[in-house]
Amino acid sequence: MNLRNWSKQHSIGLLIGILTTAVAIPLTIVIYALLNKYEIDNYFYRFSVNRIEKSKIISLASIANLIWFHTFLRQEKWPLAMGIILSTVLNLFAILYFKFLA
Repeated sequence: MNLRNWSKQHSIGLLIGILTTAVAIPLTIVIYALLNKYEIDNYFYRFSVNRIEKSKIISLASIANLIWFHTFLRQEKWPLAMGIILSTVLNLFAILYFKFLA
């Protein structure tokens, strides 16, 4: 991708990807807590304190971006799909930060 050709559609796709991950993180925590028979409040606390748990949950929440990516590819909205990919790359940097540096 050439950054000189950045458009409003790229920004919208990036925003959609970031918001989707932000909404998917609490849903992922609730589902993960229920499946592992944790109390939801305890797992939210565990997520906020434990850096390894943060990287796990962010990576699982990033899967929700695949729905948007697939939808935009089918509709041939390439810039929106590229924005979704860029938001997933930002998630990758967050995962690496929490996994190794924080």
